[in-house]
Amino acid sequence: MKSITIISLFVLASLNAMAQKYVPTTNTLNKKVMFGYQGWHATPNDGSNNGVWRHWFGGRQPEAKNANFDLWPDMREYPADVLEATSMTYPDGSPAKLYSAYKYGAVDLHFKWMMEHDLDGVFQQRFVTDIKGRGGARHFNQVVRNVKQASEKYKRVYCIMYDISGAGPTWKQDLMKDWMFLVDSLQVTKGSSYLHHKGKPLLSIWGLGFDHTQFATVAQSDSLLDWFHKNAPKKYQATIMGGINDTWQTHTADWKAVYNKIDIISPWAVGRFGDDKGADKFRDRTVVPDKAYCDAHKIEYLPVIFPGFSWYNLRRTKSPFNQIPRRGGEFYWHQSYNVINAGVSMVYIAMYDEVDEGTAMYKAAPTAAERPANEKYLSLDQDGQSLPSDWYLQLAQGTSNVLRGKIKNTVTLPVGLKK
Repeated sequence: MKSITIISLFVLASLNAMAQKYVPTTNTLNKKVMFGYQGWHATPNDGSNNGVWRHWFGGRQPEAKNANFDLWPDMREYPADVLEATSMTYPDGSPAKLYSAYKYGAVDLHFKWMMEHDLDGVFQQRFVTDIKGRGGARHFNQVVRNVKQASEKYKRVYCIMYDISGAGPTWKQDLMKDWMFLVDSLQVTKGSSYLHHKGKPLLSIWGLGFDHTQFATVAQSDSLLDWFHKNAPKKYQATIMGGINDTWQTHTADWKAVYNKIDIISPWAVGRFGDDKGADKFRDRTVVPDKAYCDAHKIEYLPVIFPGFSWYNLRRTKSPFNQIPRRGGEFYWHQSYNVINAGVSMVYIAMYDEVDEGTAMYKAAPTAAERPANEKYLSLDQDGQSLPSDWYLQLAQGTSNVLRGKIKNTVTLPVGLKK
């Protein structure tokens, strides 16, 4: 068993209780490390009247055989009123509880952790297919309110990221309608924490040009970008970040013309490789040429990095458990080193809270004692290291400190290893 001891160079002044906490600016994405934030977890009695274990158990009974997630969160700091008991127990016999992001207290804690680790903020995920239903809209509208409030309280930043997966042929109209609702009714862009870039609110659209989103045609995508850039009333106009496939440079000329209109390009990387050698190949095949293309076409480039991957429960045991091991952060840090060494000025970490695919960076169960007994869930000791529950928040802070020029970018983790 290895234990990891953090050196002062890594955490810098943030460990000094008297030091001024880092406060990100709201006028640019440059020099920022942002997380994807799903906010999609819910419990039956969270006050939403939806009555479901959203994403935790796919709406079914809260037991391991129905689980839709692999990584067990560290539940020890959540306020009692955001928790609901499952049918499982911890090794000590106490009930295993989970949180709902519909409840403000859960989101508040997530942003408190970001503040404590000098992290910038999140892309608030908003699935177009989910918000078309009354229950989904009720949940995700409240999550946006929670994120807005918590980000303002802890002086973090956020912006909306639409995911068009499964949205169908009305995706464009649904997206535009919802954005106008967020601007007019929830007044997201008027908040003190909403992230802007190039003088306009930053908005992300994820899913253009993928095989599974062929309902989003070239013509629709092109006209939507024109609407956000110049044809919409000024209050709805936005700087657009596009989450696109990593194969985008091989796409047809008409799609390339659409991509060239995007202000910030962010090719997807999760699951595209599973070890350091694969990460290096991805760097050479994708990161370096993508950045060169973006530089030449005056487009900004936002690479995606992730800590590991596992969707054994979500796939009902059809995929390997701990499919892409985290290796105590080594896998994550290798990617962080690669993209910053390639000269990028911004980084997207997938994800903050996605325990479903095992990519969550927030506090997770450090040992088997903090996850349900005799069940198939990941804890941070899975690969043989003894780690604190906030280890991946610390690693994200390390990425941030490198990007901000506070510490050097090193191939190896900026930590000391001690057996």
